[in-house]
Amino acid sequence: MRDLRGSKVLVTGAGGFLARHVVPKLVAQGAEVVGLDLPFGLENARGFKSKANLVEGDITDYASIERMKEKFDYLIHLAAIAAPLECETRPERAFLVNVQGTFNVLKFAQKRGAKKLIFSSSAHVYGISPKYMPTDEKHPLALQDVYTTSKILGESLCQLFYSNHNLEYVTTRLYNAYGPGQNEDYFIPAMISKAKTGRIELRGRHVTKDFVFVEDVADAFVKALTSDFVGEVNLGSGNQTTLEFVADHIAKAFGARLSFSTVEPAGPSHMQCNTERARRILGWEATTPIEKGLDTTIAASK
Repeated sequence: MRDLRGSKVLVTGAGGFLARHVVPKLVAQGAEVVGLDLPFGLENARGFKSKANLVEGDITDYASIERMKEKFDYLIHLAAIAAPLECETRPERAFLVNVQGTFNVLKFAQKRGAKKLIFSSSAHVYGISPKYMPTDEKHPLALQDVYTTSKILGESLCQLFYSNHNLEYVTTRLYNAYGPGQNEDYFIPAMISKAKTGRIELRGRHVTKDFVFVEDVADAFVKALTSDFVGEVNLGSGNQTTLEFVADHIAKAFGARLSFSTVEPAGPSHMQCNTERARRILGWEATTPIEKGLDTTIAASK
């Protein structure tokens, strides 16, 4: 395991949901962190009192990144268009950010002699309703839509830079991360927002997801960065949780009425992470029960 004390780490997407939890973990390990984002993202980062040195930059413009003259020991690449719906409605932008942007970040890392890069991918690369569950990293990938295609291409670029330039990487295939600071494009904050109105109407009550608390995810990113492992690893809880369970927990916390729609939602109907590789290779597993994670998220929203 590598020691991060005194190392310099660049985090792209510094104003995003994951970064606000990852950056403090890096700082606690003794790393000097530089956070890169667009102006709007940097305002978000300042809003949550980021412990990173914040730098304005656009990953789709290589010259913008290269203005940073210092060398970095490690990079955590979180900048992306992460909402599948936005990727479908703006495919050109999605490929520019998620593919060209990832190429630019890898090129910058290689030129500056970085030891390792973490690329944040998604369990959606396994397709809508994977062929088997719990789903491991050997499951075939599925080019099912713009979002998953852009993530698979990003993963392939990481493999390319490792093969051609020996730039070590870990691709984290993230399941349904949640926690304080997530925006309403995602299920749990959307349910909290509805509960505040006094009523939740839920679609797909029997759909299951593998929800993993963001603080656990942040711990996994640090472990991946400091490990000797190169390759792909799933990050999930290993448990299936129904949307009904989550919505009911949130509704009760706010005294809201929960009802059910007969309209079926888009997306995977069941997901469950095989966590064996993360436990074996990284010594990591999610430790936050769904009830505790939900209560923490709800408390932060009030």
